[in-house]
Amino acid sequence: MTTTARTAVLLVDDYTTTCSRCLQGAFTKDIRHDRIASGWSTPDSRDRPCGALFVAISTRRLEYTEDDLRQLRPDLPAYKAGEVPRGLTT
Repeated sequence: MTTTARTAVLLVDDYTTTCSRCLQGAFTKDIRHDRIASGWSTPDSRDRPCGALFVAISTRRLEYTEDDLRQLRPDLPAYKAGEVPRGLTT
């Protein structure tokens, strides 16, 4: 039996980064969503990272360019707001 690894996109905002799969806080430099970034509040002790592999970086902010995103993660494909290809995540 073969299992497919779950994948996600890092979503960058002004002060936070989240995982597209579980929408929990993520650290920009992490390869997988293995820990929760708390942002402005104390994380709920029941929150758990989903473990997805980050396969791209994007944003919801129209003013952020692909070059801005590539500076954060040059190892990942970067997509402007609303331009992440359908079916990229599993």
